[in-house]
Amino acid sequence: MKTVKFECDDRYEAEKLSSLVSVQKDGEVWFTGVAAVIGSEIVIKLKDKSSHAVVLKDKENVDRLKALLLDVVNGKASIHSSDFAGPVAEIVLKN
Repeated sequence: MKTVKFECDDRYEAEKLSSLVSVQKDGEVWFTGVAAVIGSEIVIKLKDKSSHAVVLKDKENVDRLKALLLDVVNGKASIHSSDFAGPVAEIVLKN
């Protein structure tokens, strides 16, 4: 397993990101893609057609998160779990 960390603007944003990318009871993730990137903010699309913005520390964190989310959507990566500690969200990937 590999843990990838993303620095968010604050604890609230890290908690929001962790919940948006969490694995559901059926083993699936609830997000379907990235709607937009605006500076240090990323907008994540969910299966219920809603979109949610997450503010990260900087553009580098946004670019890394976008790449990871697109890899998951395209089947190139799989999320095992997600959590947060303070302003840092952690995503654990399956091998």
